[in-house]
Amino acid sequence: MLSHKILILWLNFVSGIGDACKHSGIRNFIKELSKWSGSPGYCLEIGNGSWDSWTKPLLKQTSIACEKVKKMSDLGQGYNIVGLSQGNLIGRGIIEFCDGAPPVKNFISLGGPHAGTASIPLCGSESLCTLIDVVLQLGIYSRFAQQNLAPSGYVKIPIVSIVLDFFKYILFVIIFS
Repeated sequence: MLSHKILILWLNFVSGIGDACKHSGIRNFIKELSKWSGSPGYCLEIGNGSWDSWTKPLLKQTSIACEKVKKMSDLGQGYNIVGLSQGNLIGRGIIEFCDGAPPVKNFISLGGPHAGTASIPLCGSESLCTLIDVVLQLGIYSRFAQQNLAPSGYVKIPIVSIVLDFFKYILFVIIFS
């Protein structure tokens, strides 16, 4: 039995752009973990939930989560983090960067992109999702994407890296073309 509170970091990503702490699947997951561990569980949502999980950079999401954790008096003696999907990266960010927060006793990672992902996750067929996907494919490493889209913090597109390296080293040939 885990003796410390459980904080569920759910930042919807893999399951589609519609999930949030208020949805039944997440509520049931927290309920089951709480029952199994004997400790109360919390779902920490950043901003407006699913949309902000796409459009806030990971450092900003981590900062918001850090401030929320510091204000949760129930976590004062320490707590466990269970990260789901992109929430794993926020959980790791809390552990690494959240000075003055209650101590994290255990970190359980479920399906997180710790080593990055080689493709861009699709959020659905809505117009905004299509636009986000195009921006990510065309400019995953651009300043705009890095400052405005969370997946840009962990998507690694191998061909883009190869092409960028190629052009960096053949600049002399490009000048004559």
